[in-house]
Amino acid sequence: MIIDTHAHIFSAAGPFMPGARYCPNYDAKIEDWLALWPPAGVTHGVLVQPSFLGTDNSLLLGALEQRPELLRGVIVIDSSVGKAQLQQWNRTGARGVRLNLIGIGDLSVFGGPQWSKIFRWMVELGWHLEVQCEGERLAALLSVLPDIPLALVIDHFGLPDPHAAGYCPGILALFQETRRRKVFVKLSAPYRLRGVNPGKYAELYLKELGPEFLLWGTDWPWTNHESGRSYTECQGMLRTWIPSPDSEDMVLGGAPRALYRFGE
Repeated sequence: MIIDTHAHIFSAAGPFMPGARYCPNYDAKIEDWLALWPPAGVTHGVLVQPSFLGTDNSLLLGALEQRPELLRGVIVIDSSVGKAQLQQWNRTGARGVRLNLIGIGDLSVFGGPQWSKIFRWMVELGWHLEVQCEGERLAALLSVLPDIPLALVIDHFGLPDPHAAGYCPGILALFQETRRRKVFVKLSAPYRLRGVNPGKYAELYLKELGPEFLLWGTDWPWTNHESGRSYTECQGMLRTWIPSPDSEDMVLGGAPRALYRFGE
């Protein structure tokens, strides 16, 4: 089993979230993504709601309903969501909630009562919280999250601070966070790292977290970075970061199979 844990589908017609930083002018269809799987040996996938679609998860959830044996999803919600709605989405194949915190100034709201209630419901469902956040702000986010065993998935190597001397302090804070919750990191989208060497951080994550807490994703269709990308090359990059075949097998299959509960 090889699982691509990070891809997006959308339409050029939107509807796009007001104020979105990027709005694609092309379609990324589920069929297009699935057609790329065979040459790479990919067997299953995880769709992640892109930020520019906001909380309209209809396209993603529709794909999960059509291919429940192949797909799982990570959705975007607001704080008004109810427990019954989360339970329904869980039956559809959703397994987590994504917070895209790029450009979000006040993180304290995620330690407030409304989000804390939602996070507890997510724990009951066996869901995780997926976070896209600059590495230099990770420690601030961790400090406000409630002290409950909600697993974290950190997008795109944690987007380490390119100006940090040595390792990014926010990344180092993740390793302390493992005392109270499971922490996973996605080895994906090295072109989003602001010039940071992905291999340096892959080596650190292998040492501090182990391959059972690392995930691989292509970030297809590479929104706002489309030029010059190849699906199979994304897997080839993983082999440069994770040279051990046993560790690679865990990152590609074992870790994501358990987290997203494939095979249920």
